[in-house]
Amino acid sequence: MQPLWLRPFEGYTGSHIIVIWNEWAFDYHGYSKRTDLIAHYFKRARQRWPGWNAELTLLPHNVLISEQKSKEIKGLWLREPDQFLHNALPRAERYLDRFSPPPGI
Repeated sequence: MQPLWLRPFEGYTGSHIIVIWNEWAFDYHGYSKRTDLIAHYFKRARQRWPGWNAELTLLPHNVLISEQKSKEIKGLWLREPDQFLHNALPRAERYLDRFSPPPGI
């Protein structure tokens, strides 16, 4: 699995990070076909912000849990799990348990 950042072009907002592998993707909605999820996100962003576009950027895994590592990538600044109230990792793991894996996984 690999984190993928939908990084908006300069002057736009609407940043989004998903997890991808093979033809699948996962975000807060659950599992989707990778191409369908990306196409949907672009469509919805362009409805909200005409002219919106983004670069698809693969991220190293460690930037997701390290504020310092995330700051090394231009335009990215993520908080660490323990910077959220009561550490976000246990809540994230419980949240993931709500989704059945896609077929064949």
